[in-house]
Amino acid sequence: MHEMPKIQFYLIDARRADFNNRQAVALFGRTASNRKICVIDDSIMPYFYVVPKKGESLGGKLKRIEVERNEKISRIVKTRQERKKYFGREVEAVKAYVSYIRDIRIIKSVIEEWDAIEGIFEHDVPYLRKYLAEKGFVIGNMVEAEAEPVNTGYKVDTFLARETKRTEESIKQPRILAFDIETYNPDNRIDMKNNPIVMVSFYSADMQKVITWKRFKPELDYIEFVNSEAALVGRFKDIIEKYSPDILTGYNTDAFDFPYLLERAKKYKINFNLGLDNSPISFLRKDFERIRLSGIANVDIFRFGKRNMSIDSLSLGEVTRDTIGKDKKGVDISKLHEIWDEGGERLEEYCEYNLRDSELAYDLLNNFLANIIELAKLTGLTLDKVTRVGYSQMVESFLLRQAFLAGEIAPNRPDKNEIAKRFLNSYKGSFVFQPEPGIYDNVIVFDFRSLYPSIIVEHNISPETLDCDCCRISGGHYFCRKKKGFIPSILEDLITRRIRIGEIKDGKNVFLEARQENLKLLANSFYGYLGFYAARWYSIECANTITSLGRHYIKQVIDKAANKGFDVIYSDTDSVFMTLKGKTRQDALEFLESANSELPGLMELEFQGIYRRGLFVSTKESGQGAKKKYALLSEDGQIKIRGFETVRKNWSEVARDAQRNVLEMILKERDAKKALDYTRDVIGGLRSKQADNSQTVIQTTLQKDVEKYDSKAPHVTVARRMKEKGFKIGPGAKIRYIVAEGEGKVGERAKLPSDVQPGEYDTEYYVHNQVVPAVERIFGLLGYGKEELVREKGQKRLEEF
Repeated sequence: MHEMPKIQFYLIDARRADFNNRQAVALFGRTASNRKICVIDDSIMPYFYVVPKKGESLGGKLKRIEVERNEKISRIVKTRQERKKYFGREVEAVKAYVSYIRDIRIIKSVIEEWDAIEGIFEHDVPYLRKYLAEKGFVIGNMVEAEAEPVNTGYKVDTFLARETKRTEESIKQPRILAFDIETYNPDNRIDMKNNPIVMVSFYSADMQKVITWKRFKPELDYIEFVNSEAALVGRFKDIIEKYSPDILTGYNTDAFDFPYLLERAKKYKINFNLGLDNSPISFLRKDFERIRLSGIANVDIFRFGKRNMSIDSLSLGEVTRDTIGKDKKGVDISKLHEIWDEGGERLEEYCEYNLRDSELAYDLLNNFLANIIELAKLTGLTLDKVTRVGYSQMVESFLLRQAFLAGEIAPNRPDKNEIAKRFLNSYKGSFVFQPEPGIYDNVIVFDFRSLYPSIIVEHNISPETLDCDCCRISGGHYFCRKKKGFIPSILEDLITRRIRIGEIKDGKNVFLEARQENLKLLANSFYGYLGFYAARWYSIECANTITSLGRHYIKQVIDKAANKGFDVIYSDTDSVFMTLKGKTRQDALEFLESANSELPGLMELEFQGIYRRGLFVSTKESGQGAKKKYALLSEDGQIKIRGFETVRKNWSEVARDAQRNVLEMILKERDAKKALDYTRDVIGGLRSKQADNSQTVIQTTLQKDVEKYDSKAPHVTVARRMKEKGFKIGPGAKIRYIVAEGEGKVGERAKLPSDVQPGEYDTEYYVHNQVVPAVERIFGLLGYGKEELVREKGQKRLEEF
């Protein structure tokens, strides 16, 4: 056999493929010399496991199966006996190989009723995940292949592999291209069928470009003109093909830009085959509602930010201001259709606006890139999936890879009936030590490092260790003390790796920082996964035990702190807040050391810091201390806020600003009178119509389809009006509105911000339903009631006359 050439390339994307009547995987990547290639690997056939009942033999019988469906024959090509583990139990399994993925489902439907079979497994594990797990391949790492050229008709040079292997070398800087579109929108609604795309921008490290089809005399050299919208859509495709990015990104491109481009391409009968295998863009509604591009990692950075960020608004401007300190270009985008109709040089500032949005998306992706790549390496997911799926799906993907390495057969997904049963189960949550409302000096905060993961490891909590036969005890559930469980073994490694990285990182290696953060994120997600109704490794008993032990250990620390003379003021889940109460920082650190000496194994309490001042408010209903609602002033003057309106999304800017400023005046300056006067000034500004309308906008997220709401809440009423106007409104939509003055209920007076004239907001609504509720409980700690907040400056109380 002649020696095949060796190819090395960084893996960018992986897809299922058919090649020469065999199931295969197409590995897309870039060589060190910047050449885009595809290597097809058909070395791993689709398979599933059949576990026979004790004493039964199935290999020969399975190989004789032939099923004809739609004039195609499905058969088991070969079998192999393997000793595996299933929930900790040793089993003799038959690994059954087939030619195509479809054959698994067909053959399973025939054999699942056989009496000799105990179970059929991994028929529902995606072929691509099995392949990547067996090969050990992860996105971003270099792959080495012995391969020869083949003719596939792909857009890139393609090779058929004889051998492939992974290396540990990682890509330093993938080739990234960001884009953004602007559309003609005269009636303030999204109409993809009728309203054209008027410009599209691209931004990368070495290219900036805006394409539009209305000509004017430009001063900017990056503006390119074409003759029509059809030409613009064609040029979009041309630029992506010529630039050949590894990652294509944008902001909200799954929901807006790509669907719009697809609709307009359809209108002009343009073949939108952007995939490197010549496949068209596909919109996978059942698969995380994502746009799929074969060979190119499509990362909608909005989807990643939505899952990972907790800020007031997920608009592009808000996110970039919060994360990278940059803002959008300030133009009135609602006027674009008017400027477009007029034509002329004024369009140039909209071209700048368009390019700026692409630039911000590019910068955002680079800001998160190390985090995304490290998460893909941990979970084995492709970049487009790892930026969209939930934490439970990331945990499951990680477990599937680890199961392969450990020789474990993965449990099957639950069916609809099983899911319905699991929905009825629940478990008690974490322990909460309610705070006494007040303002405290010298607040010290301790956190458990990975409390729930540590509990899982130390108590060997896993579905297969639950109520084992070898350690049987009476009086409730117990966990095996002789054999290490599958999940505890994995978590112990995650925790140890995170600790080790913490010891060697120097703050300069962004990938190490991201790896440590992702190890923490993944480890902390296991507890929730075990109680997740759709999990393969589901166990409500495990989830219950974990929270029960969590409550035990947090109480143990609280009792010890009280015995040592510290005043515990609040505790929730894995944190303890207490005051020094005349003690010193050294006393607190000695307490920490003593507490840790009594905790088992990897479990450890960590010192988070001493805060100069802390403020804890009461609940509105009971007057008792509110959970997860406090503000702390750090030693360096930073204010940490949790649970207040300043970090909630359904409050107006005027209310959030009032609360933030009041907290600052009280915590930093200890000046209650200044805070009271400031609040009265804010209320006076509203009543005299001096507040800008933008400060009164309220944003609320729709939780379900508009038609499913019975209420006439303001955001629901506005959403209904928007839908009548043709807006695409559904669950997750951010509804922005202003409560206007006039007659009728609040919902009837809620309007789109663009429909409200300056100063037309309802003054008393914003005073009594926004500003006062935002600060009332803070002032309650200082002895001021609501009536004193709304009283005008200089106005005397009745008893003062």
